[in-house]
Amino acid sequence: MATRVYLGDLRYNYSGVLANDCMPLGVAYMKAVMDREDVEHEIDSRLFVYAENLLEAIRREPPDVLMLSNYVWNEALSHYFFRAAKAINPDILTVMGGPNISLEPHRQLAYLEKYPHLDVYALGEGDFLAHHIVQSFMDAGKSVKALGAAGLPSSVFRNPEGQAAIDETKPRHKEVEDIPSPFLTGIQDEFFDGKLAPMIETNRGCPFTCTFCVQGTKYYSKIHNFSVDRIKEEITYIARRIKSHSPNMGTLRIADSNYGMYERDIEISGHIGQMQKDYAWPTFIDATTGKNKPERIIKSVEKVGGALVLYQAVQSLDEEVLRKVKRESIKLEAYKALEVHMRGRGLRSVSDLILGLPGESLQTHLKGLHSLLDSNIHQMHNFQAMMLKGAELESLESRELFKFDTRFRVLPKNYGVYEGEKVFDVEEIIVATDTLPFEDYITCRKWHLVSSVFWNDGWFEQVAKFARAHGILNSEWWSRMLPAMENGSPAMKSFLDSFVAETQGELFATPEACIEFYSRPDNFLKLQSGEIGDNLMYRYRAIASFHLWSEVCDAAMNATRALLEERGVAARIPDFDLFWNDFHAYIKLQHACGHDTRSILSSTRARLNYGFASWIAQGDLADPSAYRYEGPTEVEFRLSDEGRRELESALAVWTTHIRALSKLVTRIKVDWQVRECVLPGAVDGAFAPLGVARAVGAAS
Repeated sequence: MATRVYLGDLRYNYSGVLANDCMPLGVAYMKAVMDREDVEHEIDSRLFVYAENLLEAIRREPPDVLMLSNYVWNEALSHYFFRAAKAINPDILTVMGGPNISLEPHRQLAYLEKYPHLDVYALGEGDFLAHHIVQSFMDAGKSVKALGAAGLPSSVFRNPEGQAAIDETKPRHKEVEDIPSPFLTGIQDEFFDGKLAPMIETNRGCPFTCTFCVQGTKYYSKIHNFSVDRIKEEITYIARRIKSHSPNMGTLRIADSNYGMYERDIEISGHIGQMQKDYAWPTFIDATTGKNKPERIIKSVEKVGGALVLYQAVQSLDEEVLRKVKRESIKLEAYKALEVHMRGRGLRSVSDLILGLPGESLQTHLKGLHSLLDSNIHQMHNFQAMMLKGAELESLESRELFKFDTRFRVLPKNYGVYEGEKVFDVEEIIVATDTLPFEDYITCRKWHLVSSVFWNDGWFEQVAKFARAHGILNSEWWSRMLPAMENGSPAMKSFLDSFVAETQGELFATPEACIEFYSRPDNFLKLQSGEIGDNLMYRYRAIASFHLWSEVCDAAMNATRALLEERGVAARIPDFDLFWNDFHAYIKLQHACGHDTRSILSSTRARLNYGFASWIAQGDLADPSAYRYEGPTEVEFRLSDEGRRELESALAVWTTHIRALSKLVTRIKVDWQVRECVLPGAVDGAFAPLGVARAVGAAS
């Protein structure tokens, strides 16, 4: 009888929204190797991502071996299934693998000791190791004790006495091409279900040594490439499968640490661009672009028609902070060069900063935010430093050196109830250091909300550009938005106060305290509804975008007007009141919003005195006078055919519940939610933006 092996990369779906919407990749590689190496058909392996399916399979056909991944988002979930499997079959071999384990050997041993239901922890890359462990278990007569007596390379395991032991981790397998493709072998076919986005990797490893990242260790320092021909075959296979089985899935994820930084990436992007022409996929590419080689990255981005956003992960702009996290090899000049070129080509760019890194203070963090703003970055993500097991920053030495004060919080949507037992995954984040007191952490989080609501995705890009045309820096404009919330309408003050309260309330001193809080029946109901425990930045961004847009727009436009009046700009613009009231209405009505799909996709009309679309299109926003109509003109604000189609598809996948919208805001392109301003009744694609023909002073 064949040895039954279940491999799982589990994700929660209890809230009705997938916490992780990627197809499995690491465990799929393991199955691909296992299938190829099992020439005598002694192994019957199955792959799982949905926890409910695995639970049913374990009850119906208990496996001999259960191998589950360990990431920060599914650690507790995997342990639940190990316990459940051992309860059914005490002789089962339970194997965990993944990066979410501390670097220090004594802590790795302690990890196994902590979990009596876990037999083996596989260290490093598991593509070939997984099959070796299964084969060794079979050779040991399917005895966990006998397996431990023989030892296992690159693993933490139990010796015959039941004590934790560890064998040296072997170097990574250089020839990644030896790993069969989980796409081309059909292993991934079942996951083209319209819920999961395909994920590929073109290479493995990272040349940089950032201490906050798992791949910053020496183990991952060498780059190992999959062949370009194989990658092209995979992308073509995926595109065809998407078209036939999950046409609403527009996303492709690329798991590389530095996509676009290598010459070959340009060719790969070119092939993706061809798939866009042939199959209208992908419409959105989620990837972390490289840190150096700006000219290559630009070419890679250009090849995919705007689906890939330049991701400049600076993390900090303070030289001392970069030195302390061993990131000084990344050239800040490359970021500046990229930004200039991307702006010149009309492409969008994204950057991020991490709050809580060693040496960072309120002053250095805000200075970094201002520098990014004044470089005209399109979008700024602001993260808290996570204590990622497997990263140098999480080591006991680093904790002591930098006086880290950490707290625990539930991971958004990473919870569930399985046969009556509540399961939660939590993360540990840094909330204070020897240079950042907790009070300053909270202040920084307020400014992060400002970035998310008033800067990202260009909701007010035209407003900031108008201010910039009159000598006002982006950072000066941006700095007015927090006071606009603090001193604004009751709705905006409540919006900010609620965010701060939740920011403080989501933090717990221990993981046990966090789990106990959310396990209470009343709190668990709030967690299920999305009232608490969600990603706060995305949740409040979703609220601002879909539910509170009118008040958000009023706050921004009123604060901008006050700034313009202070600087004497208002006095220099003829009929400023008329212009500003119309500009205010134009900005507000451009943005599609609402509580339901019908409202979000709907059109609206207004009477305006200026041809804003033409004024904005010509680029120089110093003076709108030449674009004033002869009189008030009725215009229509509506989504383009593409925007309506893509936004409707995204809403069909995610729904309009707030817990779903908090994921959707990270999965859609900016343009999809922007209404065009057109003449009523105009045919999409057959008209110029309103204002070209009727604007006073413009060519007819």
